[in-house]
Amino acid sequence: MDKRLLEQVQKALQAQEDTIQRQKQMLDDKDQDIAELTASLSKLAQAQSQQAERLPILLEQLQNKISEQMTVQSNWMSHRKNFSESMRVLVTESMTLCNAQIQLIESMKEYQSAAVPQESLNANTEQLKGKLNSLRKTQNELETSQTKMTRSQTGIQEELRQLDKLLTKLEK
Repeated sequence: MDKRLLEQVQKALQAQEDTIQRQKQMLDDKDQDIAELTASLSKLAQAQSQQAERLPILLEQLQNKISEQMTVQSNWMSHRKNFSESMRVLVTESMTLCNAQIQLIESMKEYQSAAVPQESLNANTEQLKGKLNSLRKTQNELETSQTKMTRSQTGIQEELRQLDKLLTKLEK
């Protein structure tokens, strides 16, 4: 009986020894897992730190690019406004020129219809002088309108050159 008891005690001790070995192995595995997790967390923290260091630079680059695009957009809008204003002036001056030409034609018709034989010319001289002065005034208006139109066209051409430069910048 002592032998059996001794065998049972030895088996129990062996089972306990096996359990202790398994638990040690499990603890070693857990320690290794913890070490791997710690290393992974360190790498992750380092990567996030590097990204965090780069973030202000990237934000500054983004702000610079946005500012640059806003400047280009603002310039574009300014040139569009100038172009529209030049076109408005050109249309207004064209209408003024057309009206002056219509008045000139009317005056020319009146002048031609007023041409009478020599005896009535003396009577109409004052009237014709008035019409001639009116024609001169109309001619001056025409010349002024043509000058304004020439300036407007020059302005529009300059605006088109600047718009072309802006479009080239935008395409870059």
